[in-house]
Amino acid sequence: MITNLQKTSRKDDIKLLIWIIVGFLVIVWLCTPPGNKFLQMCFWGNNTKFLVARITNNVDSKEYIFHRNNAVYLAKMYKDKKRALKEMDKAISTLPTFASPDELNSLYKDRAAIKVMAQDYRGALSDYMNAGVNVNNIGFNENLTIALLFKEVGNYREAMSYCNNILNKDNTAYAGYACISDLYSSLGRYDLSLKVWDLAIDRKKNNAQAYVDRANTKKQLGDLEGYNADIKKAKEFVPTIDLDKSIIYDTLHPKILMLTIRKV
Repeated sequence: MITNLQKTSRKDDIKLLIWIIVGFLVIVWLCTPPGNKFLQMCFWGNNTKFLVARITNNVDSKEYIFHRNNAVYLAKMYKDKKRALKEMDKAISTLPTFASPDELNSLYKDRAAIKVMAQDYRGALSDYMNAGVNVNNIGFNENLTIALLFKEVGNYREAMSYCNNILNKDNTAYAGYACISDLYSSLGRYDLSLKVWDLAIDRKKNNAQAYVDRANTKKQLGDLEGYNADIKKAKEFVPTIDLDKSIIYDTLHPKILMLTIRKV
């Protein structure tokens, strides 16, 4: 009887030890990068599907999608985008020859978005150009992004054309005025930047953020009284407005990758 109890006790001790080891490994996993474990599990799931597809010889026309999705997961999980960009390179290189030009252009635009997050602005601009974008076939956000990328490489003429295209679509669009104002400010022409904000406010007098931006421009020109007046006006419209917010900075330093996962 005593012997049986000892055997049971040993089995229980082994089970307890196993659970302790498993628990320790789980804690280590939870404490190691990346922080988003849900994305990490999705990444593993995508690779498992890819492995099964290769084993069953059902991957030829879909391989690029696996690599593209891997790139999205990696870009969202890690600050360093090198692995994500390698996966995007694989996605482009494995795209079937019979795929449509639109599909290739879509991959270039996806890689450009990741390169913007990696602050590879020249590379991102190159990918956007390879995707065949122009001022007529993209929306507000991409117009602003590409304008700022042209500015980063010193091509102000092209940058201005993309800025203007935003206002051509909507002459009250805040992004368009912010875009043009930033170009002038980058050239040290704060006087012209101020005129841009005057026009923006004249066309939309309740735009609190425009008052903040005009205030900052006035500050650059040494007009502290004008700065305080515009900040006061902005807070009348939005009392909790963030005075440090910048659409220009956020566009070139996005915190979130907006790309979604594609179905295989």
